[in-house]
Amino acid sequence: MEALPRRERTGHSALGQPLLAGALFEEAVAACVLHFAPEQGSGTAYLGLLRCANDEETLERLLGTALEAASERGCTRLIGPVGVIPAWESGALANQFHVLPPLHTPYNPPYLPDLLASVMAPVQETALYELPARPGEASPAGPAKLEPLTLSHVDASLAPLVAAALTPHAGVDDVAGHEVEVLRKWIGAWPAAGWLAKVDGEAVGFVLAQPDTAALMRRARGGRRLPLRLYSLWARRRPPTHGRLLLGAVAPLWRRRGIGAQLLHQVLRHAQEERGTGLACGPYAPDSAAARLMERFGAQPAQRYHLYEWNAW
Repeated sequence: MEALPRRERTGHSALGQPLLAGALFEEAVAACVLHFAPEQGSGTAYLGLLRCANDEETLERLLGTALEAASERGCTRLIGPVGVIPAWESGALANQFHVLPPLHTPYNPPYLPDLLASVMAPVQETALYELPARPGEASPAGPAKLEPLTLSHVDASLAPLVAAALTPHAGVDDVAGHEVEVLRKWIGAWPAAGWLAKVDGEAVGFVLAQPDTAALMRRARGGRRLPLRLYSLWARRRPPTHGRLLLGAVAPLWRRRGIGAQLLHQVLRHAQEERGTGLACGPYAPDSAAARLMERFGAQPAQRYHLYEWNAW
């Protein structure tokens, strides 16, 4: 959506430069990408990569236009904001705007939560957790055998486990195989360390972690310019000491058997070997099994995120 900027009259004539400067050029005021999941039949579309000026009328017009397009696909409900897929980077940051967000974590202007709440209804709240890497902890015994997992092995065959890691915290029903491929490419800009938990040859859980390069990417401004891109490549020789737990889950039938603790201990051991100080984990729904596991390991909630919905009726 675009609009002509508002200009205050300064007393100059109608032909004066202050009145005409920029008045003939429209400015972007709102944008989003609509995600549809027709295979789920839930009647829901998702507002991806949402951006909006601090104006209630602008948001209402954007939602109306989006819902009109969504209704052509049989959708009567909008949920957002979300990221490049509906289950990833869900929610609007609601506090701690002064803190640099970790890698792969939503960030938005401070006005956005209030703006969304003025038009939409809250549907879910999640929290990011900070987990310290404490040395000297012994790994617990468990029924699973842990094997190294690389991003190249995260494909459609692991879609059920990826769904178990994302859907409880994102207001979605499922994660499709092609969405797993998009996610793998999205997080693959930096090498990731992972482990797959198997019992009798069956994959029953997994975990993926990366160095938290948010501060580096901010200094390099995403590497959009060649000199800053070269700087970011040079800086990779000294990985950050803070890490990012990207994804982790245990299959529903294998929970409460210590497999989650096995995987989390493995990630913490890896962080200690890399001289890491801790991990940013989540965001997770506060009443979820993942949040309870993090709290057992001494993690503390930090930034909070709110997800909103808008219905046709």
